[in-house]
Amino acid sequence: MSEYLNTAIGYQVESTAEWRRVKAEQFPDDRRNVRAAEELEELAAQIDRIGETEPIHQQIVKLDDTLNAMDNCDDAWLHITEAVSEELRSVGFHSGYETGLQFLEWYRDLLQEQIDGLLDGAEPVPNLDEPDDRARIRAEALEEALRACEELAKRAAIEKGRDTWEAGCSACAAAILALLGKAKKGLLHDQQATSKPP
Repeated sequence: MSEYLNTAIGYQVESTAEWRRVKAEQFPDDRRNVRAAEELEELAAQIDRIGETEPIHQQIVKLDDTLNAMDNCDDAWLHITEAVSEELRSVGFHSGYETGLQFLEWYRDLLQEQIDGLLDGAEPVPNLDEPDDRARIRAEALEEALRACEELAKRAAIEKGRDTWEAGCSACAAAILALLGKAKKGLLHDQQATSKPP
């Protein structure tokens, strides 16, 4: 028995089976609710028998940990909860699983799909060993420094009663612009160096 799997998914299967039993009492002429409850109870029992050494258990734990460690995982968990609820409600009506293992494989794939979606939307990590990435990062840092200097110069010009930041710090701005130009040339040089055949 895996308490982890029961907590992650098994108890939700059981509660959906209980909900189907209530629906069967409310609508006694619709036998699908009884069949769905029985199928869900069997799925829950099979999930309960899956041990911690089973590969599916280990896969789900690993994916669960991976997803929890990611930024913006809350939306993914909300989607997972909604998808599981919808899937369980359809058991016995529109879908079904022959074994608890099949259902857990569906759940594992759902977790993987959400992780893949978060990874696809993530910003790529620059490779500092690549000349293109180093030059781009250097240029971006200088552009940011220029913006910060412009803001400081504007504040200094306003404090001194000058109309424009250029009048207050033209030498500073010129020096930074020159550095920015060199960085951009360096970016072009690095790009050209990497595009030359060996």
